[in-house]
Amino acid sequence: MGDDLRKVRPGDPLRIPARAYNAFVDAALESRRRQQDRRAGELWDGGRSFIGGGVVAVRNDSGADLERYHALAIDRPLFLPGEDGPEKSFQNRLAFKGITPTDATRPGSFAIAREPIPQGQVGLCVVHGVTPARVLIEDEEHAFAEVAPDETVLTSAGSGGTVILWKEEGVGEKWALVEVGRPRGGRIVAILGEAREIEGERFRWRYPWTEAAIDGDPGSDTFGRYIALEEGLSSKGPGGEEDPARWAVNRFESHHSEVPEEEPEGTDGFGGVRSLFVPGQLDPQDPAGYCPRKAAVPMLRPILKGVAVEMFAERDTRGKTVWAFQALNGMELVEFDVPVWLYV
Repeated sequence: MGDDLRKVRPGDPLRIPARAYNAFVDAALESRRRQQDRRAGELWDGGRSFIGGGVVAVRNDSGADLERYHALAIDRPLFLPGEDGPEKSFQNRLAFKGITPTDATRPGSFAIAREPIPQGQVGLCVVHGVTPARVLIEDEEHAFAEVAPDETVLTSAGSGGTVILWKEEGVGEKWALVEVGRPRGGRIVAILGEAREIEGERFRWRYPWTEAAIDGDPGSDTFGRYIALEEGLSSKGPGGEEDPARWAVNRFESHHSEVPEEEPEGTDGFGGVRSLFVPGQLDPQDPAGYCPRKAAVPMLRPILKGVAVEMFAERDTRGKTVWAFQALNGMELVEFDVPVWLYV
């Protein structure tokens, strides 16, 4: 074998014995096998290089072959936790099921294929980081992209969590560089529910809410209006019941002072400032002379049910998430009797 694999010098006649040629083939096959084993380990065992690069294994369950740099919606992990076997697979084999996006696909819940992935096969996809992608540009001013129902190319948008870093000029399906997996901003649009008074306070309320978006279906009765998202965030708990701890607060109500319970109760308007009342008809009141018998007192009212507001996720002093919004309260002039002693 040693003679068969000896090196040749420039100018020497090249004669390759069968044993030497077969050795070359064996070495090439062994190298290919090692590369395949290494890649399989990275796919199924959560190779550190891929996890750090924001690339994971995704099985194409869309029902059709997927082109490179097209998108699949992330359905669920390929291996779910359960008994000993599945539990170990869930922990050690990081992989997802990918499907065609639907109306229920959450924003940002998708992956971009780094390679063609035949139906039913597993391939590498980007879930976090910068990657080329095919994007349907609907407006050249759009700087964001998102998946659209029944499509495997992204669609441009005026806002969102996937930033378009660069794109080809013009509209239509174009090449683009996008940043996927950016953490979702702490801002959403929400529709408010019926306001609930905060116990022990006046002119402050907490509000149930549901995440919303503008209905883009021209055939819908609610086209162009904000509608609740079926899979969106809300103030409801896991069981579907309202969770008071998740109710939102209005920033514009946070500075309202508490109203004292003692007199003059009849003129306690916003902030308990007596001078806010608007005098009405004057009545003779000896010895004070003519005094207003009635007064129209400004009273703040809660934000109406059904109003769409921009919600912000904040942290309270204990580190818990609190949802807040900013909206101007309406004001109602309420008729009150004015205590005579106020002018005596």
